[in-house]
Amino acid sequence: MIDITRYVRGRRLVLSAVFLLAGCHAAPRADMSRLSAPAQDYLLITSYFMAEGGMVSRLQDGGLSGQQVYDMATSLKYGKSMILAALTRPSRKARRNGRQAVELMVACTNQPDPSTLGGRMPVSCLPNGPASPDAKGRMPPQPATSAHK
Repeated sequence: MIDITRYVRGRRLVLSAVFLLAGCHAAPRADMSRLSAPAQDYLLITSYFMAEGGMVSRLQDGGLSGQQVYDMATSLKYGKSMILAALTRPSRKARRNGRQAVELMVACTNQPDPSTLGGRMPVSCLPNGPASPDAKGRMPPQPATSAHK
């Protein structure tokens, strides 16, 4: 004979575990803008140094192409200049630019090893177009567009 209470108890336990996990995923995402300005600056500096440490570790591992090393160095210089700008002239926009620069550093750190690409050239981690920083971390001037064709 089947013990119905044991069956129901087991199902109830599984169902409550599913609801608990679903509740964890439904929690709102923490927003850094709710923190005080000094706390935001602290987190920005900390994330920069963590990204820089990851980048140094990736460089020491080796196996990168020359272009990947150049991209990593460019993103590092750009990140440093954006963090300094956020600290010397604090604003919401400067902090956002600093966060994006750190994200760019992490993207460049996570580049694939060229030996795993089967002879293909790795895609640059730097965004293409006029918004790409130069080797000194500065933004290049916008090209002049002509009015006539």
